[in-house]
Amino acid sequence: MKKILLFPVFLLLFCVNLTLQAQNSGEETFKSICAACHTINKGRLVGPDLSGVYLIRKDEWLIRFIRSSQQFIKSGDSAAQSIYNEFNKIPMPDNRLTNEQILSVIEYIKERDRVTLVTAVKSKSNDSLAISNLESKVLNDSLEMKYSTENISEGRDLFNGYARFTNGASPCISCHNINDQSIMGGGQLAIDLTGSYLKLGAAGITAILSNPPFPVMKTAMLNHSLTQDEIHEVISLLKSVANPNEPNMTSDSGGLIFFTFGFVCALFLLIHIFIFYDNRKIT
Repeated sequence: MKKILLFPVFLLLFCVNLTLQAQNSGEETFKSICAACHTINKGRLVGPDLSGVYLIRKDEWLIRFIRSSQQFIKSGDSAAQSIYNEFNKIPMPDNRLTNEQILSVIEYIKERDRVTLVTAVKSKSNDSLAISNLESKVLNDSLEMKYSTENISEGRDLFNGYARFTNGASPCISCHNINDQSIMGGGQLAIDLTGSYLKLGAAGITAILSNPPFPVMKTAMLNHSLTQDEIHEVISLLKSVANPNEPNMTSDSGGLIFFTFGFVCALFLLIHIFIFYDNRKIT
């Protein structure tokens, strides 16, 4: 009789254990793969805030989109296409997550939402939420102010490889290009970053540079992470080239370099003609 009574207890403990394991696994997966582009109850980043996503889409839909968003978009799903267009057509990288891993991430999102809800209920007031939103806005405004003209030249030196990154990361120009009135062309391996600041904002670019979600970029920056100061300087450059009204320090120096280069070439050509052709007789 005692064994029969203990069985529900063991079953309950077993279910709780499985739930905790799923939450832990989901948290690890989210932080290692998803957190570079998404938040939970912290607002839009590169991609949408995932709070409540399980209320909007079914698990089957989420699994298809998370595993290969581009393939899902090409299949003609209108919701997937709408999200892709809304978030500046930035492709979410494919991954090899199993159904169980994806479902564990969804469970982790649910748990974070529950914690947020309980916290809000305990406060018994929306004042704290309003204050939190105000603090968030002030923080974002202060972050935007950091990306000023004072850091543009340092950012350009890092982007073009004139200055080395502290941890040995390759210069951005090896893979990317920007339209900054420079005579030097950039790399074609990855996308043009001229309008990246307008699409992603400071928070989005910071997230990508801090924890790259793209496989090639992640491999290239492995053990070569950028410092916070370097990220600020690169973002300052990207902000300046994205905004035509933003002061840009390249126009004068770029024109001078181009003029000097042309003058040297012309002088070399004149010397060549003088040496090799001046003494030749016309027959």
